[in-house]
Amino acid sequence: MSALAESVLAHQVDFQGWRNAVRQHIAQDTPPEALHWRVAAFGEAIPETEDSSAALPASGQRLTLSRMLLAMLEAAMQARDETRFTLGYRILYRLARHELGLNDEHDPDLTALRVLAESVREETRAFRERFSAFSADRSTACLHDSPTHYIIEANAAFCQARNPRLWEIRTPYRRALWNGQRLFFGPGENEAAHVQASVWQPAGQGCWHGYPQTVLLPALKDIEQADSLAALGALAMDCRACPSWENATRTVFGCGQGLFRLMLVGEQPGDQEDLAGMPFVGPAGQVLDKALAEAGFVREQIYVTNAVKHFGFTWRNGRRLHQKPDETAIHACHVWLEAERRVLNPALVVMLGATAARSVLKKPVTISRERSRIIPLDATTAGLVTVHPSYLLRLPDDSTRQKEYERFVADLKRARDYLHDKGLLEPQ
Repeated sequence: MSALAESVLAHQVDFQGWRNAVRQHIAQDTPPEALHWRVAAFGEAIPETEDSSAALPASGQRLTLSRMLLAMLEAAMQARDETRFTLGYRILYRLARHELGLNDEHDPDLTALRVLAESVREETRAFRERFSAFSADRSTACLHDSPTHYIIEANAAFCQARNPRLWEIRTPYRRALWNGQRLFFGPGENEAAHVQASVWQPAGQGCWHGYPQTVLLPALKDIEQADSLAALGALAMDCRACPSWENATRTVFGCGQGLFRLMLVGEQPGDQEDLAGMPFVGPAGQVLDKALAEAGFVREQIYVTNAVKHFGFTWRNGRRLHQKPDETAIHACHVWLEAERRVLNPALVVMLGATAARSVLKKPVTISRERSRIIPLDATTAGLVTVHPSYLLRLPDDSTRQKEYERFVADLKRARDYLHDKGLLEPQ
């Protein structure tokens, strides 16, 4: 019996290396049973192979993969299953030889691939919720996790979007480190108790190029069934419901503890919020923080969000300038705002500006008509309309600005009095 051919992959999710090997061995007509797959130890040197494209040539022809099959292969390659490389190769080998059709729902290989892919997706959703909760905690910059599958690398882009601050993820098989500018991978805790700086390998270079990057488009049923803000924040990262996501850096979801059952809703993230991944951190946020403090609130104890979750802007003289969200964006993001309200169950929703009021009240709103009064929203929740803090920054003179600022603080004090009357907080 002839010796098996061996393909050595750089790491557990070396999808690029696996595709290159598949391309080579299908062209050489290597039967699946004659090919052995092995994952190299961390840092082990392996021979470089020719780069490949999404289309894998077979015996001089090109094997074109559907997006669905490619997505299933990328997901299945993250499974903690030693047969995954052979399984994927066998499917492509059979497709190349016209021995398999993708419409064969009862084929055991395709069934096994679907099972592995779905198991990875389930674990991915669970991990993203854990990371989202970790990101909201802020008491530690290191998440210790033990995922069922090899999913850390494929979720690194999600983690960077969800939490732009410094963080490290430690798992038995892999470490990931984001220093605020670059992503690095290191050996897992099973391989090394401590990782020296020289051992970290930068993502996008060497073997850390071409690994899967998971995108999970949120389904309406998942949003409606989410039972925590962490779960909603995780789901929202891959939202593509309106065109705004294409140019924005990330989804900017709400944050805060939501104590006193108070929810503040703004318009949309600005330039600094888009970069920081948090609402109200720019100049308008500074005005809001100051006014909240004067009204007797602590910002971190209040849940603050926006009606629209992506930064809409136009370029001018090399700068990203805020562009008022249109009806498409407001409508697309309304499902998120409704889900936040459902999970938080606020007693009072303070609407900062016309866009927030338009989204919450589901109708065009004139601020001067609705401002400063308590509006019943449903059996358990009331609303209060006031100006957006950015309005105060645009006023032309100090006298007008101070007068309007005092009105804004008075609106927030009105909110505090309402919550006090409901027995949700102590008077000042």
